[in-house]
Amino acid sequence: MTLRLRLSLAFLLVVIVPLTVAAVVVGRGVPHALDSAARNRVLASRAGAGALVQSTCRTVRLAAEVLGREAAVGSKDKAARDLVGRGVVGYAVVTGASGKVLASAGSLGGVGGVGAPVTPGALGSCSRGLPAAAGIRAIADSVDLRSAAGARLGTAAVAVALDRDFATSLARAANADVTLVSGGTVVASTLPSTAAAALAHEAGALVGAAGVRTVGDRLAAATSAGPGQPVVVVSVAKPGVGSLELLVVAVLIAVLLLAAVIGWGLARVTTRPLVALSEAAERVAGGDLDTRIQVTSDDEVGQLATSFNDMTDRLRGYVGALETSRDELRRNLARLGDTLSSTHDLGRILGVILETAVAETRSSAGAIYVVADGRDELVLRSGHGLDDARGARVGDTIGVGAGVTGAVAASGEAVRGHIGAPGLVAAPSEPRGEELISVPLRTTGGVLGVLNLYDRVDGRPYDDGDLETIRTFASQAAVALDNVLLHQEAQRLSVTDGLTGLRNYRFFQQAIAREAERAVRFGRSLGLLMLDLDHFKNVNDTYGHQVGDAALIEIADRVRAEVREVDLVARYGGEEFVVVLPETDRAGAEHIAARVCERVRGRPLHAAGVEVELTVSIGVAVLPDDGTTPSALVRAADEALYAAKAAGRDRWA
Repeated sequence: MTLRLRLSLAFLLVVIVPLTVAAVVVGRGVPHALDSAARNRVLASRAGAGALVQSTCRTVRLAAEVLGREAAVGSKDKAARDLVGRGVVGYAVVTGASGKVLASAGSLGGVGGVGAPVTPGALGSCSRGLPAAAGIRAIADSVDLRSAAGARLGTAAVAVALDRDFATSLARAANADVTLVSGGTVVASTLPSTAAAALAHEAGALVGAAGVRTVGDRLAAATSAGPGQPVVVVSVAKPGVGSLELLVVAVLIAVLLLAAVIGWGLARVTTRPLVALSEAAERVAGGDLDTRIQVTSDDEVGQLATSFNDMTDRLRGYVGALETSRDELRRNLARLGDTLSSTHDLGRILGVILETAVAETRSSAGAIYVVADGRDELVLRSGHGLDDARGARVGDTIGVGAGVTGAVAASGEAVRGHIGAPGLVAAPSEPRGEELISVPLRTTGGVLGVLNLYDRVDGRPYDDGDLETIRTFASQAAVALDNVLLHQEAQRLSVTDGLTGLRNYRFFQQAIAREAERAVRFGRSLGLLMLDLDHFKNVNDTYGHQVGDAALIEIADRVRAEVREVDLVARYGGEEFVVVLPETDRAGAEHIAARVCERVRGRPLHAAGVEVELTVSIGVAVLPDDGTTPSALVRAADEALYAAKAAGRDRWA
């Protein structure tokens, strides 16, 4: 058998085997893969829809708590209207202790707001698994309204209607069509009525099934929104493959014919050295990239051997680059996981953001500036590679609009280039360097900070690809940073009185318990002052509550000015304040009480343009003399306060 024939047969064999396998895989495997992918998509969509329903329940729960707090202290009608007006929920209702509806707003697709309002009991509770009354299609929750003393004042409830808009939002989140079914009837659907009705008929069986079922020409799965709630059915169209098998056979035949012609042509123009080339090619295909062909001539075969060797060299380089990229991807995923696990730690999340940005751009240094509370300056909160040569350290500040960083914060636009070029003149307090990328960390609420990167380690200037990479990364980093800042602000607001800025009753309860326990354990003294403004009702009746609120703010400032930084001043309620005095005996507590009385009476208050004269009565109690528990200490201070008022006010007792 000649070499030409052997090469032709070898070429055909090499082509036929993989093509046949590929044809079988494509013809048989693709339909199965498409069906599996569609089923996995349905399962993922069901999980996504269920997660969104649970998220809606949590949102409704939080909205009910907000409505309960606002309705307990202010206008119930306004609280309900505000909540519905902001689009948080579709319906809100407040009832009294007797169950009578006191206020309502919004509607549930024609139920509520037209006839008799829907009561909390009829709405049910998604968080407690209480079903809604017949005919009510909503995700709802309720909370009890409580007075400051803890007495139940009524119930506040909110609901989100399960209508087509809700079904559309579920479909968008789940990336599949959604049908809401109740009692075999379609409540809302993103599908045509015929397809929705078919799914509704099978809804019960779909809920009981763990996997995906075929309903007509669709793949579907379902989950229950809760007791008494409609069933959520997610579905996608079954994938069709058409005449794929016939096409695969036709392509296979055409390719085989073409391979035969090419093989015969190659066999005519090649010589024996191609055997070595074929063997080398097989070794490379098996993963041996160190394979090389010995070049013995300068003809076409020798040139082919040289090109083959060059190809394997490049392949080794490509594989090395891919392995480097893979390792970099693993490190970035680890950083991302680290970021998600430290969402509430500002310093840690800033460090992860900065390290990731520096690694992505191969920068030698970087800095993250965060906008300060006053919104007029930026603070350097995290740095990488900042040394004395850079001339900046954590804690440095720069005004918004000043230098490169301040200009980026003011404009919200990213910049790159050589430091010192027009538009890139750095302020003296900014880190020094040659090349710079500066991008804003911006959310819908505005610019939260600025991410700066300095000088690539390879000495090259930053290009548009670097800028686009960091701009995309910065948008995700800004969301993470915003979550941290929102969490910190929520923690602060939860223990702060909204009017005076003092700590609130809740924080006081925690603090007095902690300080009392510590004082008893170590045998120390603990002082407590309970203050009440004398005849404060007359101020509200005479000048109005605006003046009264301003007076409370100024009183809070005066009391704060008379105590130490370690002391706690809190608003107890109304016009009453408390002061916790750690490590303070009776003489010290009485001295501070006398100073506070003098500070309040010393000069009139200027509240909202009105001059108001006020005095304060103070009850003083000291642990352990007047009690060894928080409740006993508060009761003793309260009794002393009443004694001061009974003795003529404007004094301490």
